Amino acid sequence: MDVTAWAIALMEFLGGPGTALVIASEALFPPIPGEVLLPFAGVTAAANGQHVLVPIFWTTLGSVLGGLGVYGVGRALGLRRTTALVRRLPLLEEKDVTMALRFFERWGFPAVALARFVPMVRTFISVPAGIEKMPVWLFALATGLGSAIWNAVFVVAGYAFGQAGGEALEGFVRIYSSIVAGIGVLALVGLATQRIRSRRDRADAEDGATSGADGATATDSRSTLEE
Repeated sequence: MDVTAWAIALMEFLGGPGTALVIASEALFPPIPGEVLLPFAGVTAAANGQHVLVPIFWTTLGSVLGGLGVYGVGRALGLRRTTALVRRLPLLEEKDVTMALRFFERWGFPAVALARFVPMVRTFISVPAGIEKMPVWLFALATGLGSAIWNAVFVVAGYAFGQAGGEALEGFVRIYSSIVAGIGVLALVGLATQRIRSRRDRADAEDGATSGADGATATDSRSTLEE
């Protein structure tokens, strides 16, 4: 069972709280594809005869809780220790934290709200918010506002197909899952390739600098001997 299937099974088993838990986990474990799971929250709600606002509430609550978890890490560790932690994580670089910090410093509240519309970025933006000690209530408000709008788009789409049922629902699930899974794989491969190339170039640059320094030292040594 892959991550997506496990997440959907948990949502179906625990209902609303399970949905909130899965969506919260996306912030702490980005490989869980939120854009795949949100429509299924709508589908499940329609199948159970719930109002569309019910899955929107639970998914938004999950987004806020997940964001607060990452926010707490940034606030507890601070800039220096957060940067040191990022250096040890695969596919992440120090510049990711730096860029997120600059974006937050420039835009503040709108940055947190709008970041909810962009996968991965919504996780990163919580870090500088914590580092800069943005008030918790203000961070939760911005996260909730952005998440409610973003989540509603996918939840309502799934809810509509869930109400239609039959072949329309089956076609939606099949096509949507395939498209998003393909995009996810391509995005992950692209990110991994970019990160590997970037780290390789940086290592080559460091080796070149070391070689240059060694060469300069050797030249100085020869000059000293000749004198």
